[in-house]
Amino acid sequence: MKEAMNLSLRLALICAVAALALSQVASFTAEPIATAEYAAKMEAVIAVLPYHDNDPGTDAVELDLRTYYPAMKDGAVVGWAFRGVTQLGYSGEIEVMIGVDASGAIEGMRILRHAETPGLGANYSDADLLAGFFGGKTLAATDWRMSKDGGDIDAVTGATVTGRALADAVQNALKQFADDLPRLATSGEVDA
Repeated sequence: MKEAMNLSLRLALICAVAALALSQVASFTAEPIATAEYAAKMEAVIAVLPYHDNDPGTDAVELDLRTYYPAMKDGAVVGWAFRGVTQLGYSGEIEVMIGVDASGAIEGMRILRHAETPGLGANYSDADLLAGFFGGKTLAATDWRMSKDGGDIDAVTGATVTGRALADAVQNALKQFADDLPRLATSGEVDA
């Protein structure tokens, strides 16, 4: 009995030391990870926006836990970048950054995060592919179904589920943006 108690105490001590070590590692890596994630997000924001002369990160507008990044040229808004998310991906959640011009047409898209199948759904990470499938599309003038379903959105062969998920993320984000646009214009942060 004493031996079992002794082993239990040793195991508890080892677990406590391991937990302390892991917490220290987490505290040392949290800031660099957050900095890298922010840099990647801002790189995507810049890539999806039309030409601008401001810093969209500095001029960002928060509305109800959503962040909108304005692209401004000579003080006038020429576009916006914002995030879209869907749970409908083949392997779970997909997060995208969407950029629109002043008319609401998609200027660019970047995948921020996904767990799609390499060689199939992961092919959507290609910026040129996304531009071909979604570039120039608007909320009102687009049938957001896949072309094989009679809509306007093309898909990578063999990755239709991912294509549908991306169309869902973009359509929902564009709807939310359209709903928020009047508030963005009156936010006092930027002149929309």
